[in-house]
Amino acid sequence: MAGAPRLQVLELLRPVLLETQHVRSRDYWDRPVPFDAETREIFKRSVAVWCALADGYESLIADIADSEELAVQAALVCYRAMRCAGFAMTAHNRAYHSFPGTLWEQMHRLYAFAESAGVTDTPVRESAEASSTVQLAYLQTLLTQRANPDALTLLQMNTIGRALAMWLPLCRITPAPVTSNPELALGIDLASAEGARRIRHLKGSQLRYLDLEGLGSKLRETAVLLKTRSPGKIGLGAIPREACEKLMLALHERWLAPGTGRRDERKPVSFNVKVSPSLASIHLAVSGKPFAPPDAGLNSRARFEMAGFERVDGPAAEGSSAGREQEVWTVANQSVSGVLGLCRQPAHAARISHNQLLGLIAPNGNSYLGFVQRLNVDAEGLVWVGLRLLRAKAQAIAARVADPQVRYSQALLLPAAGDEPATVVVSPGTCTPGRLLDINDGSPRQVRIDAMIDSGSNFERATFRAA
Repeated sequence: MAGAPRLQVLELLRPVLLETQHVRSRDYWDRPVPFDAETREIFKRSVAVWCALADGYESLIADIADSEELAVQAALVCYRAMRCAGFAMTAHNRAYHSFPGTLWEQMHRLYAFAESAGVTDTPVRESAEASSTVQLAYLQTLLTQRANPDALTLLQMNTIGRALAMWLPLCRITPAPVTSNPELALGIDLASAEGARRIRHLKGSQLRYLDLEGLGSKLRETAVLLKTRSPGKIGLGAIPREACEKLMLALHERWLAPGTGRRDERKPVSFNVKVSPSLASIHLAVSGKPFAPPDAGLNSRARFEMAGFERVDGPAAEGSSAGREQEVWTVANQSVSGVLGLCRQPAHAARISHNQLLGLIAPNGNSYLGFVQRLNVDAEGLVWVGLRLLRAKAQAIAARVADPQVRYSQALLLPAAGDEPATVVVSPGTCTPGRLLDINDGSPRQVRIDAMIDSGSNFERATFRAA
């Protein structure tokens, strides 16, 4: 098929494929890793569709020289191919998987062609209401990947997408750096398989540079606005104000001025740790014994089961399954505040999510708690997990909503440490400000929840005071 009718076919297919791909993405975006077989297959097929579309549009470039009808569509062809390659990267980001360097090679190749054809700033219709350019599409991908998606939640990724939709026109790509400071300037090597990097790391002959001065001004302006207005009011969506402020600070560091945030020195290491992926298994590891609810008497449900079936689930049942969840991971590097761990047997691993609470037991027997803040499945299928460690030493306790009909369940008590107040860690759905909790750390007492300060797929952590 000739180039012009091939483009027509791709343009007819594109709206349907965009819609179906969007629906299909819900089956693997932000799912715990490693994927089960069904989710993995959906993910692979979805990425394959994006790559096939990108390749289909890029293949038209070879026909442009011989087709005047197609030559006038050079900007459209390049833009569509670049967007589809970018969607393939985004699919990997939101599934917390690494993508191959061939996608970067394709992005750079497409931008180089657009430059040679003089169409980097030619408007391309994206929808009935909006248009964009090859340069803006390229910048969006460069800045999105520079934001370190492995360390972002899906909500944070969505917030960055909203921000870039508004701020991209403030940025541009130049043939020369806009600042002589190699610690600040970002550049791209069009002959590489990598994204934007600090120019001190670039030595190629096909370099381009990012002018982000306008973006820096917008980030500073946004930080000021967030002091008095909600993120939703300034177009950044339904993200909490404090979380949005932290995200803007992180973006400033990744895009503009490295080293502005406090950073702990990391050192490479190699030793094994035992990992507990659930609150029940963490409780077992900390306490060293199966959980025995301290209920003075059985609740009404338990009485019914005992009367009707001559059975009631006891402590042994609650502790046994938690013990089997513990896994052995390898720590690859560490700092004062965190570690980077590697799961070498992902086929047998528990599913891990962003912000999940994990328990670690070091070779010396010390136990630690950590939140998942970086998550990535590499090309070999190995799961890499970055953890922010808590300084407080956890104590295994029992807790329940202050209701005698509710059974106690596993919880953790974290004493005050440094500038952090004492907190309680409980199951999801428990922490509502003002709610009364019964806790038992050897003796029963009642506390009132003040504020939730952390939450994830398997826990909530809140400050409290005596009731």
